[in-house]
Amino acid sequence: GINAEYGGPPDRGTMTDEEREAQPFPEIESYCATIQWEDANRTNNWGNCVEMTTDDTHRYITANTVPDFYYNPYCPIGRGYGYCIDLEYELGRCMFPNLTCGTEDYESLGPGATLYGDVWVPQMAYYKIPLVGNPTLPDRPGDMYDAEAVGALKSVGAALGVTFNGIPIFGPNDAGDISIDEAGFQLACGGHVTPPISNVDTFPPGSPDATPPVYHFHKAPSCLDPFTQDYKGVSRGSTPNKHGKLTGWALDGFGIYTYQDHGGETPVVDECGGHFGSVEEGGEVVYHYHVRVFVPYTIACQGPALGKCQDVQGRTDYCHYGCGAE
Repeated sequence: GINAEYGGPPDRGTMTDEEREAQPFPEIESYCATIQWEDANRTNNWGNCVEMTTDDTHRYITANTVPDFYYNPYCPIGRGYGYCIDLEYELGRCMFPNLTCGTEDYESLGPGATLYGDVWVPQMAYYKIPLVGNPTLPDRPGDMYDAEAVGALKSVGAALGVTFNGIPIFGPNDAGDISIDEAGFQLACGGHVTPPISNVDTFPPGSPDATPPVYHFHKAPSCLDPFTQDYKGVSRGSTPNKHGKLTGWALDGFGIYTYQDHGGETPVVDECGGHFGSVEEGGEVVYHYHVRVFVPYTIACQGPALGKCQDVQGRTDYCHYGCGAE
């Protein structure tokens, strides 16, 4: 759908306040909801707050959606430019036709806007995700954003999953349903912030709710430990010849792992972006996902794909090319 990045259809399983209050979500410190970008530093984990608990069936994650690394002020195209590429204007998909990034009147846009670009503003987020995914559900594959069908709940409608540091994982597209690479957006650690639209009320029909900038991932979060531990060199203890490390979970409960399979090989994945195999030497065979450097970056659907990924795509097909044995 046109607004998948902002929780537009489909967003099944996006919880109400009443549903959230009925769940045993862990608490985080009160300052986590008010930390400011300019006050974030190494001593306070760059403002990041996340807690996770589990019971017999689910994991419960509470986070403030602030990255645990430094984030520069950001404009997707450049300071003094808007938030849409030419193709989005041509197709009538620009959700922010009247916004300009990093201008002298930035204060009129509300929290998160600065003279030099946009910065994150904390947003409390909650996720209830199955502790163990079920690859035998009769309706597989599922839409990548659907929490309801897999017994999950989320407060961030556009999320298809969450990383271990509490950052939501969005789909491969921006708000205009154009992939990040086709749009040419440069992302810090695979992510960026949504535009500052707290004070703007002149959007086209179907546009997202007015919110301050929220940090999220689209591509592999390559600055996080699961990646950098394998980048730093064999002499420094990296193991790029081992199976990739866990980075987070899709809403269906299956783990999302870094790039490599056993032996450092490129994983052979289905159209959704997952496959069956062990995730550690001698471990049991489980379905799981791997990030890719190309679309869909993480997942295109909730697998297994069974050769039917295209059946659960919206206006744009983001399916992986598959493994040829689905």
